[in-house]
Amino acid sequence: MLKKLIKVIFVVILLLFFYYEYKYFTFDFMYKGDLKDGKPVVSPNGDYSAQIYYENYGGAAGGVNLIVNIINQKSNKEQTIYFSDAKGNVILNWKDPNVLSVTNYDQFENRNVDLIVGKEIYDENGGACQHYKIKKQYVCKDKDSI
Repeated sequence: MLKKLIKVIFVVILLLFFYYEYKYFTFDFMYKGDLKDGKPVVSPNGDYSAQIYYENYGGAAGGVNLIVNIINQKSNKEQTIYFSDAKGNVILNWKDPNVLSVTNYDQFENRNVDLIVGKEIYDENGGACQHYKIKKQYVCKDKDSI
């Protein structure tokens, strides 16, 4: 009887975990303050702007993550479209009203990618690409697919 109860509790906890992962996992990083870099880059038609954020990790021996968020100017909703290790040379450029070109490279690595706003995201290591909700909603790119 006790073993059966433990199994039921375990299954319920597991189901709650999967529900939480599906319902609440997003690819959004909302960093504010000193981590913001420069002014937003506005799309040609003014519908979107792109903002660069940096996040330090790992202390003295760590590095810096690069996060690019898109802001919908009509709804003022902010959404992450790009997440990678910052390589050194970072430039945002709009190729057309819905395509953002993210240039992120150094002499050793290149993480440049063009992304269709609202349809594609980039996660360098592909962790977000493994989530069902993200796979269902976006074309997810990683360092192996560019």
